Amino acid sequence: MSKKRSFYHLLLLCLFTLSHPLQAQEPELELWHSQQAGYVIDDVIARFNQEGNHRVRVTQIEPGKIKADLLLAAQARGLPDLMLIPSDFIGLYRQMTLAPLPAEWFSPALRASALRYVTLDRQRWGMPMMQGNHLMLFYNKALVSTPVTQWQQLTAITPALKTKGVYPVSWPYHDMYYFAAFLHTFGGSPVTEGRITLDSPAMVQALEAYRTVASEQWVDPECDYDTALARFNEGKSAYLINGDWAFNDLVKNMGDKLGVALLPRWQSHPMHSMSGAYVMGASRWAMDDEDRQPVIKALMAFIQRQDIQQFIYHQGALLPVNQQAFTAISRRPTPQEKVLLEQFTLSTPMPSDSAMSIAWQAMEKGFERFKEGISAADTARYMQQLADQQYRQVKTP
Repeated sequence: MSKKRSFYHLLLLCLFTLSHPLQAQEPELELWHSQQAGYVIDDVIARFNQEGNHRVRVTQIEPGKIKADLLLAAQARGLPDLMLIPSDFIGLYRQMTLAPLPAEWFSPALRASALRYVTLDRQRWGMPMMQGNHLMLFYNKALVSTPVTQWQQLTAITPALKTKGVYPVSWPYHDMYYFAAFLHTFGGSPVTEGRITLDSPAMVQALEAYRTVASEQWVDPECDYDTALARFNEGKSAYLINGDWAFNDLVKNMGDKLGVALLPRWQSHPMHSMSGAYVMGASRWAMDDEDRQPVIKALMAFIQRQDIQQFIYHQGALLPVNQQAFTAISRRPTPQEKVLLEQFTLSTPMPSDSAMSIAWQAMEKGFERFKEGISAADTARYMQQLADQQYRQVKTP
């Protein structure tokens, strides 16, 4: 080939490149979450990335750390683009610098109950991805023939179980989400119509019942989450109280030995767990970025789809927020899934406003003093005082 001809080829190549600029590569987005069934989130995002040629990277954070990590990241302007968070975090939307999502992004197929979890101050601060997050009673069929329906029934079986080196029931005793189920059992609530309501007769009753389960040795009060789960999986605990988030893993680990039952009554009082949703939120800076916002919009649409909602349920037994998907899984549930759904219908939706976050902190600090031996009535008053003080600080301009 002559030099002259080579020159013309090079010139044409340059002209072609200038007239057809290379398409800019879509930015990589980062998603933080603390969902125990992290493999489900990984699978969903992998499908999203593959289907739309997107680039979303997932980082899993310990459940006990994610709130603090997000608040610190917001202060340091180091938030991820996206965060999958429990719905009670919504009350901290200012502190976490969440962006409100446009109303047109929400599918008409979403359940109205799921929308309530993300709506605050006339804005929607995230997209519901799955709902439930409620507590259930699991039992080992090798140790239990007929599950208890009332807490007081444990008195008769505890001595024999302890002789075998088996704990009657295991759960993270110090975790206030579990304690809240006792509070609701007696008709109380940490937050009532936006007001923090910790100093109540129901709180006193709940604290006294909680002290009883420890003094009767139905539970090990020093047990944490990982220990409770390990004891149950290893056959060292007859019962386990855990959430729907652990349902699928327990089915895989326990097989035919796993039983699922409704939470037991306290005497004549039915037990009510709280429930919530996991919500996909977006940081303000990411929503303001013209390259990132289309990817965020696409992901929000993707997680609402009926096929993706059913995929999430079949992968991790996490309840759909899409009405058609929810109806489909409700038609022919297995006996275990039937209990999962029934316990959800008996649960109490958790408020999403800022008062809920403050109530959790006050309950946790008050419970530390309760363990030291102060009365239930004094503990309830102390919790309320702490909460009121913190609430005033948050609301003061």
